[in-house]
Amino acid sequence: MATFNNSCVLLLAFGLFATLVAGQPIKEEGEITPVLSKDGRIVGGYAVDITKHPHQISMRHKSCEDCTYTHTCGGSIYRPDVIVTAAHCVNGRVAKNFIIVGGTSTRNGVDGCVARVEKIVMHEKYNSSITDNDVALMFLATPLPLDGITMAPIELATEVPEHGSKSTITGWGTTSSGGVSSNQLLAVDVPIVSNERCDAAYGPGRITDAMLCAGVEGVGGKDACQGDSGGPLLVNGKMAGLVSWGRSCALPDYPGVYTNVPYLRQWILDTVAANV
Repeated sequence: MATFNNSCVLLLAFGLFATLVAGQPIKEEGEITPVLSKDGRIVGGYAVDITKHPHQISMRHKSCEDCTYTHTCGGSIYRPDVIVTAAHCVNGRVAKNFIIVGGTSTRNGVDGCVARVEKIVMHEKYNSSITDNDVALMFLATPLPLDGITMAPIELATEVPEHGSKSTITGWGTTSSGGVSSNQLLAVDVPIVSNERCDAAYGPGRITDAMLCAGVEGVGGKDACQGDSGGPLLVNGKMAGLVSWGRSCALPDYPGVYTNVPYLRQWILDTVAANV
């Protein structure tokens, strides 16, 4: 359990106790063909404790003044006062309607630390029609009290991982497309798929330099799925990707698509420097 001080507020103070529920997965009635999903959750994974991934946070959003905060996306601690997430998680939304919860293994637990979001900066070339440059930074009003155990920063990867490299993805949520959300933090290990092979799967020109892919080609069964976009993809203990989009979940012929953190690393560094 995280240490509570002036910078660490019990979730109860935000009226969240016993009221938090996950956002409903996006699924259309009578769906037959796969659909593109921007809501990543873990499929085919295993339960982990937050001490194994202390950079992981739960982004919670309320849609009206009197509404409760609900888990809507994941993200990662880059600095005590900076969260890295996907642009599509915050696109069209305002900072005051978000809180960040760190230091908890559960999606609707009350054992974490809360920080309000003061400012959001999206990549200026984010393209919502193709989910390109899908990265945003959330600057916190009060820094999270990092303890190195349940809350710690994650280092940005500097090199794009090679095809076949092992990656680990974490998040809360459904274990199948349109399924039931997990209250426990989950992780899944998936090999990186080269952009060339991923582009061949989705159609020529669909995968840009600002994207990278991961999946079990020809097998499927392991992937991010509905509800935890913005969460981290790790390679060698560094953040190499952010859950971004994909065709349904865990299909054998369609790898999951992630924001390419090494490609966008300089934008992250420059934007942090200009805003803190």
